[in-house]
Amino acid sequence: MKLMVVDDEPIILNGIIRMIQKANTPFIEIVGAADGFDALQKLAYFQPDLILTDIHMPEMDGLALIKEIQTLNLCSRFVILTGYGDFAYARQALRYQVIDYLLKPINKEELLTVLTKVEQTIREEQQQSIEHDLLLLKEHILYNTPIEDIPIKPEQLHSLLPDPYTTIIVFQAYEDVPLLTDERLEGIRILLEQVCKNTYTVQSRFLRQTVLIANGVIVPTDEELKRSCGELFELKRIQGNGYCIGVSVRKNDNENLRDLYIEAMAAMLFNRYFSNCNLTLYRPESETLHNDYDQLVNYIEHSLCQQISIEQIEKDIQSILPHFSGHADCNNKLREQFLICVSVYLQSVGLTPEVIWGEHAATKLFSPGNPPLENISVSEIIAQLIRYARSTDRQQPNIQAIDKIVAFVEQNYKLDLSLDAVADHVQMHPNYISMLFRKEMGLTFLHYLHTFRLAKAKRIMQENPDWPINTIAELVGYENPRHFFKVFKKFENITPGQYRLGISS
Repeated sequence: MKLMVVDDEPIILNGIIRMIQKANTPFIEIVGAADGFDALQKLAYFQPDLILTDIHMPEMDGLALIKEIQTLNLCSRFVILTGYGDFAYARQALRYQVIDYLLKPINKEELLTVLTKVEQTIREEQQQSIEHDLLLLKEHILYNTPIEDIPIKPEQLHSLLPDPYTTIIVFQAYEDVPLLTDERLEGIRILLEQVCKNTYTVQSRFLRQTVLIANGVIVPTDEELKRSCGELFELKRIQGNGYCIGVSVRKNDNENLRDLYIEAMAAMLFNRYFSNCNLTLYRPESETLHNDYDQLVNYIEHSLCQQISIEQIEKDIQSILPHFSGHADCNNKLREQFLICVSVYLQSVGLTPEVIWGEHAATKLFSPGNPPLENISVSEIIAQLIRYARSTDRQQPNIQAIDKIVAFVEQNYKLDLSLDAVADHVQMHPNYISMLFRKEMGLTFLHYLHTFRLAKAKRIMQENPDWPINTIAELVGYENPRHFFKVFKKFENITPGQYRLGISS
């Protein structure tokens, strides 16, 4: 953790820093500043978790410094140093939400007690921040919300996944099998933490998936993965029942976590249809998987939006085939790669081949023992998939669905909304909601939600210029003020404090 100490008396400043260093506190990065202006200069490159500042300093006193730092959103935690005669200042400091104050001369035990209390608060906030960031990552990884629409900075991703290798494990629950329990997940995580320092999990009841994200300095071996998955790996595999597991590992590329998830999905679906084991590790035999998948999804969504005829689809599909590993319907590699991409697409929108073709036909279509695509052509597979999507899409007109979602957001924007929460209310798949927003409104659901909340926040700031920023953040649905600052800066290019100053001027 990082600490800044501000005091214009060098002896006191150096004494406090030495006192903290000798006590072996979690504040291992400590920077001293000689006055308020020196502190502001150093804050340009040093972002502390806590600032310990004297009140009486020349030119800029401690309270003026705190006010300026809060306006610039450079730090949110402060402890003040004050003399016996400065209780009036101490009372005034409460208005700036100062955590505590220490009387001079500084008592070591009191100082360490305050630092321990602040450390506990910081760790609780960090855990809340991790949980919030994971919810945002879930929107990106599972529901394909663009990374630029989620207010996560590269340094935040790096703090979540600091080590060189990231592993994604997809646990797919089929039929009436429940999602993995917290106890079972904890057992898997404990075993994985022997090789991966950081592990996180997200779940989707719509996809019937548990996704485990692990980060470490080495790549877990097949045996380590199988040992971690334990009894899940030992379960007898029955197509369509139980659990299926897919794994993908790559050197850190945090901006492409969605690709890593698609690879794990492909491995899991290869496992289900073309393999005889429960767990499959993605082997990048073909580096075209992402391009194949993107080409297929783009064409399917284009066909749905443009109402392209089935006859035209059968002609158009020939332009997609060259993007796959083979170039003809009779090619085994084409069949496997194409059907895996079809399965990944269906899984991502909450469907399975069995839903569209029926259990018997789907088994025959995807079975590795059958002659490749002998009874059904690639174009017919896409045509049947699009026919099914159109027939279900007509059940609820797009505009009516959008109106229902928008009305729900307008009434509940103060709550901790997510795609899952909205999907629960409107009874639609999260991926369908995402596609609908892109199609009808030209932006993602998350982008719309942030825009709506920020419009409310700006109106509140205009009407109530003296209200604390933290209060406004909570009123528009951001429980953690830091998240509000990040979102505001991302979408408005200025901080809430700077926006408020602009209004007043």
